[in-house]
Amino acid sequence: MKKLIFLFLLPLLLLGQFKVDHSVSPPSITFPGDIDVIGSESTHGEMDVAAGAAYTINTQNAWHGYTGFSSGHLSTKITFGAGKTASDITAYATYDAGATTKVTVTAAHTLTAGQVITITGTTNYNDIFEVQESVDANNYTIDKAWDTNDDATGTYALGSCFIIGTDGAGDYSIIWTASGSAIAADTFEFGIYHEKTLDHKSIRKFPNNDVGSWSGCGIIAVSDTDVIWFAIQNTTGTNNMDIDELQFVIQKL
Repeated sequence: MKKLIFLFLLPLLLLGQFKVDHSVSPPSITFPGDIDVIGSESTHGEMDVAAGAAYTINTQNAWHGYTGFSSGHLSTKITFGAGKTASDITAYATYDAGATTKVTVTAAHTLTAGQVITITGTTNYNDIFEVQESVDANNYTIDKAWDTNDDATGTYALGSCFIIGTDGAGDYSIIWTASGSAIAADTFEFGIYHEKTLDHKSIRKFPNNDVGSWSGCGIIAVSDTDVIWFAIQNTTGTNNMDIDELQFVIQKL
């Protein structure tokens, strides 16, 4: 092996392409020009569900932020947000001269500006929203102009998520695999959201109480502070989804 390395370096040495400094131990080698070096640190994140339970679906054709994850392997530039399970909403009202809608909830929400939530179980507010302001412990605002409708019902959820840290921006591969069953013979969609944008989804129709597996993958481009989260919707009914195992992994390319 040493002879092979010497034979490889000898032509470069004779041509003056690099210099060897024998005054230090071990000897150092200096190459001319710039050399691209690939670092050894991987930027990645993993979250998973183990021995999960039925996830409540209360609205057909509405994305529900999934909150059943636990943190797995994380690099220093990725953090995990556990999210917040669905909580009850009691009122919607005008706020900020009608530019936003104030949401009143039954328990302290702990939400902060910039977080992305799903609202389901309503007539006029089934959608994905960004929190604009935490008004007080039981009130927050969303990026929806007031339209005079107070449904006085529904639930909100903050999905478990990856949070991209400083200098973590770039292209990421995403892979997720799951197994579980549906309580009824419904068709479900499973999606990966980047902030408020659905980037990738997969679809599966389940026979009643059938246990099976499904998966998805793709590539997304993210910026620092962006969040990546998992969502579910039932396109044919309001029956629940029972996820037994789920692994969700992101890896910077």
